[in-house]
Amino acid sequence: MPETDEQYRKRLAGYVEGKNALAIQAQTAAKLGPLIQGLSFQQLTSRTFIEKWSIVEILAHLAEDEIATSWRYRQMVEYDGGHLTGFDQNLWAELGKYATWSAGEAVELFRLLREANLRMLGALSPEQWRRSGEHAERGRLTVEELARHMAAHDINHLEQIERLLEEQRRQGLRNQKPSLPAKATSAYGESLELPELTKLLERTPVVLHHSISALPDRAVGYHPGSEKWCIKQILGHLTEEDKRDFVGRIERMLREPGLRLEVNDQNKVARERHDCDKNVGDLLDEFASVRANSVEFLKQLRAADLGCHGIHSTIGSISVRELLHEWVYHDLNHTKQIDVNTQRFLWDHLGNMQGFYSS
Repeated sequence: MPETDEQYRKRLAGYVEGKNALAIQAQTAAKLGPLIQGLSFQQLTSRTFIEKWSIVEILAHLAEDEIATSWRYRQMVEYDGGHLTGFDQNLWAELGKYATWSAGEAVELFRLLREANLRMLGALSPEQWRRSGEHAERGRLTVEELARHMAAHDINHLEQIERLLEEQRRQGLRNQKPSLPAKATSAYGESLELPELTKLLERTPVVLHHSISALPDRAVGYHPGSEKWCIKQILGHLTEEDKRDFVGRIERMLREPGLRLEVNDQNKVARERHDCDKNVGDLLDEFASVRANSVEFLKQLRAADLGCHGIHSTIGSISVRELLHEWVYHDLNHTKQIDVNTQRFLWDHLGNMQGFYSS
């Protein structure tokens, strides 16, 4: 059963009972550094439980919560008894794209804000410590009570990170190959940069136009097997994938990092399009138009967006960077499929020349 607000507040109050709240707050940033040191990109960004934040999202939350708390402290001291507005932490996470943050930068921002708050709190008079605000959810809250709550809030999230690391250890994530960083490298060299990926995707309609437009209709409508697509259907598939599984998925991953991504039924989509009945020139034009829109979308992406991720229901966590590389690979795969279809169409007409090839 989910924890109620009252149970949450009581649990946090127990963390700091009889303890020095400012001393606890002063130690948090120093504890965060060693806790995340050496963690892979995947460990920092994976949501062990889909509805819960990743480690980097927790770090970003700590930093931005300190911004809100900075304002609250000062408002309470300046306007004793004033109204303290609450905020939707999940909306802040979405607006701030917490999943794309650098863990190191989040900790550093938190450290600087916390140090500024501790300097201010350390200079308050006893009367100022008793000043208060009327919190929208918690009622009357003094400066001292807010400081104690923030110390407990620190402990709560430190323990949350430790639990995530323990769960990752149990799931074996520490032994998996980490996702590649912004300047991604592997045993085979650096990954492609965003402009390079965009340029490769931009060329595909041109390549396909040159290879397909010279073929007669009976060739582009040829099925190499009863369950195999013809070239027209491959073009329709490429068009739909741009909209659904590439641009569509990237938009969802940027909007809600860690979102579970649905899998499309490609054969169902192909049947609904009825591409076998269409003119191949129209299909080439449709794909070129959709791909041009995709390229414009890619040109708006930032380097920070490449680290956003989603959860594929079949293969698990995927990042925007990985999806972009798969997009190029997908193009090449179906370009090759079109060439194979054309070869299969020609095969029966080779006569004895088949002896030079394998079918």
